[in-house]
Amino acid sequence: MGAVREALVGIELPGRFQVLPGRPVIVLDVAHNPQAAAAFADNLGGMGFHPQTLAVFGIMADKDIGAVIDAVKGRVDRWLVATLPAPRGANAALLRERLQRAGVRAEAIGEFDAAGEAYSAARGIAAEADRIIVFGSFLTVAAALAQARDGRGV
Repeated sequence: MGAVREALVGIELPGRFQVLPGRPVIVLDVAHNPQAAAAFADNLGGMGFHPQTLAVFGIMADKDIGAVIDAVKGRVDRWLVATLPAPRGANAALLRERLQRAGVRAEAIGEFDAAGEAYSAARGIAAEADRIIVFGSFLTVAAALAQARDGRGV
């Protein structure tokens, strides 16, 4: 039974609170429902201080977007929202509207046509001590991982 416990403790799931090596700190989590977003926000709270947290956020339109935003918004200083592919993907304009409805200032939101573009922008904005979080969909996380693998994002 001890071997099973050790194996379970050591399991890492790509895209589930996955911290990429290097600076700034980059955290990936698909977090596409309110429960996962709340757990993500709790984990972010335990990470320590970062001067600024930038969120790369793209999500499917059929998800509870408002509840996902509400769970995480207290941990984010700047939002870089991305349009995800149709037919299910939410567009950046919708995400901006939902963020503003949740009380996020308009100047704290940037819109991008694709998750990879939003991730590249976050990498360009973030200082070494900052944190970038990428969440909302498997597609959003996959775009960041693809850039990291290509050497463009880490």
